[in-house]
Amino acid sequence: MTVEELVAAVVALAIVSAKRLGAGLADRAVEGVEQSVADRLGRLYRWMVGRLPGEEGAALVEEAGRSSAAQVQLRRRLVLALGEDPAGVEELRMLLSPHALALLSESSGIPRQLPPALADFTGRGQEVARLVEAAERPGGCRVCLVHGPGGIGKTSVVVQASHQLMQLFPDGQLFVDLNGAEARPAAVGEVLGDVLAALGTPRGRIPDDVAGRTRQFRTELADRRVLIVLDNAASEQQVGALIPGGSSCVVLITSRQALATLAVDERVALPGLDEGAAWDLLRRISGPDRVDEDPEAGRAVVGLCSGLPLALRIAGARLATFPARTLGAFARDLADDHRRLDVLSLGERSVRAVFRAGYEALPSLQRRAFRLLSALDAPDLPTWALSPLLDVDADAADACLEELLLAHLVQARRGETGGQRIVLHDLVRGFSKEIATEQSVGEADSAVRRLLGAFLSAADAADAQLRPAGARHSGRDGAVRRSPPEDAVAGDMWEAVHWFEAERAVLVAAVAHAHARGWWELCWEITDAMSIALEHQWRWDISRQVHGLALDAADRLGDGQARAALLRNLGEALRDGGDDLDVAAECFSEAIALFRGSGDGHGESDALGNLGILQRQQGALREAERTLTAAELRFRALPLERGLAWTLRERAVISRHHARYTQAHAQLDEAQALFAANEEIRGIGWILRTRADTEKESTTGGCSLPHRWFGGPWPGCSATSRPAQDPRWAAARTHYEDAAQVLHAVRDHRGHTWVTLGLADMALYEGDHTASELIRRALQETDAWGDHRGHSRALTLQALLLAEANRLSSCCRSDLEGCASNGSLDRVVAAGCGHEGRASW
Repeated sequence: MTVEELVAAVVALAIVSAKRLGAGLADRAVEGVEQSVADRLGRLYRWMVGRLPGEEGAALVEEAGRSSAAQVQLRRRLVLALGEDPAGVEELRMLLSPHALALLSESSGIPRQLPPALADFTGRGQEVARLVEAAERPGGCRVCLVHGPGGIGKTSVVVQASHQLMQLFPDGQLFVDLNGAEARPAAVGEVLGDVLAALGTPRGRIPDDVAGRTRQFRTELADRRVLIVLDNAASEQQVGALIPGGSSCVVLITSRQALATLAVDERVALPGLDEGAAWDLLRRISGPDRVDEDPEAGRAVVGLCSGLPLALRIAGARLATFPARTLGAFARDLADDHRRLDVLSLGERSVRAVFRAGYEALPSLQRRAFRLLSALDAPDLPTWALSPLLDVDADAADACLEELLLAHLVQARRGETGGQRIVLHDLVRGFSKEIATEQSVGEADSAVRRLLGAFLSAADAADAQLRPAGARHSGRDGAVRRSPPEDAVAGDMWEAVHWFEAERAVLVAAVAHAHARGWWELCWEITDAMSIALEHQWRWDISRQVHGLALDAADRLGDGQARAALLRNLGEALRDGGDDLDVAAECFSEAIALFRGSGDGHGESDALGNLGILQRQQGALREAERTLTAAELRFRALPLERGLAWTLRERAVISRHHARYTQAHAQLDEAQALFAANEEIRGIGWILRTRADTEKESTTGGCSLPHRWFGGPWPGCSATSRPAQDPRWAAARTHYEDAAQVLHAVRDHRGHTWVTLGLADMALYEGDHTASELIRRALQETDAWGDHRGHSRALTLQALLLAEANRLSSCCRSDLEGCASNGSLDRVVAAGCGHEGRASW
């Protein structure tokens, strides 16, 4: 015990011995006490008077039995007296025997109720520091709240902070469990009765009514410094009567509820442990050897516990209790969605029980919402999704979500586009799925069908913004749609780009769910609606995945037009991803035949244009020009300006291949005008990039090698001026930079990376040192997004850069990697010195 605690104890005991705290309490304090204890109380009283010589000291001791203020003054005088008297401190320790201290805790009015701090307490240093700092602020009563979901470690944090604060509260520490997670929380009146008794008020003198007990409670604490922990509070009303008035006390509250209207000095929302702290906690409980022997399995366990301290403690306890079981085997059991909550149960501790207590405390609508939020296997949902899930209006859905957030059963995060999103961490999601099985399948099916109908409508609107000139085909109108809230619908192209990025994972989950439930129209129509966005985002692997499911759905429907649209989309993913160009050609060819058979001119023209792009990329320029010419004629006849503009751009690329630069610029001029008329910003970005390619090549005569590497013009080409002196060179740089801004703004990662490659090409040609950084960036981006053709081109430029540095062996290695990255179709590109290879996009 510290000197302050020793002094507090001796003052309390001396008051008992002098029978100045009230006859009833004094009688109970002395009654039945052995004579030796009574004698010790007398010696303590005399020792205290002896430390304060003179009549003033004795009078202060007498007054302390009647006045809390005198008790505070007496303790302060004794602490000062003992500050320079180590022998006196030891003498006091001898006098305060365990028997006397037991009597103190029973009858002195100085409660010491804090539970022990956890020996393996881990992390949370910032949160504990915030509580301690708030408690130490000068002024009246300080109130701090720690809130969070069950099992997050609220009580441990508050107890840890309380032990650091104990010495500041010599008049005692109260710890009250308010049973907020139980069906019947603790009654305020009963709690106040127990607290008053702990503070030394005789039971017979405790008022009967709550209001009287509240007044007595605040009177008792008016001049005392007591630390009060109110654990597991149910509501603001419950804790309101347990907060002292203008005293020098501190109240630390924990609750699963946010207690939003409670006035507090410090509000701490407790998150899950970060990965480092979770790892440390698991090691401390299970034993470091258990975790260190298989770090990969240990990290898996940490991840599956979702940062929940209760889950980590149970996992660690299981590992320590059953040492013969390997960590890898435990991690595999924990990874099983159907067994995870069973594994995270040991003895009386259970993650499931904690979650169920929170769930059962919810009103009916919130319970239904909690069950339905896991019905679609998506990492999160926009907040507006609750409205179709519950089939209620937006206001009711918002109110429901607020209740769920206040109960900490779900979490909200701000999305990249600014809107809120609903998140269930893995353990909570598993519990939500588990309790959903207690209801009928029809409840979830009806809810999810409404949700997918709303997402399809929103995807249609976003898709229309990305295709301002109209759809690429007809026939996407079979699935039942549901109008989403107005703020969920993209109002322009920029919002559409952001919307598809934010909802991509949800849409993918929607396709998989629809296919699993046999909702074939929803499956293929959602896939088709998101196809253009997946193309823009380079998500070719996802595109192949969802189109595989959607094609199966179309076949089950016997819908040839749906199959045609999906084959066209899949061909784009295979072509642009560079995975299987032969299969891509087959997809386009079958799509053309199906569109033609159904009389869908839009779809046929679009598929023809895509086939022409593939042929051009394969180096079959004559065949590509014939295909693109046929597509152009059909687009002009429809008319369909968007498709015509993209086809003209492709024809300009072929014109550039053949060094017909004037013709290429004319085709680009017409295409740009069409894109501008239709407000298709992405198309303008690609025209700017293609225009820069054309201007650059016309300046260099189509040569891929830096001008300084040779003395004359490239064989077969007329002599040109040095690039820096040619206005076309400067125009090319300007157009690249403009294209980069546009394509970045519309999140066209692929187009932006090809602009970077063009700028790297120019820098390399000029001998500019920035070429190295541009090539490095292009290699990273093309590798990250799986653009094999772009990666091949970046490796080609890297080979030229290495040759420039006379690192010929590295140059050859990079050149060979470029060939391997792109297969046989672009070996000329990897060689880096031919008109055909210069053109690949």
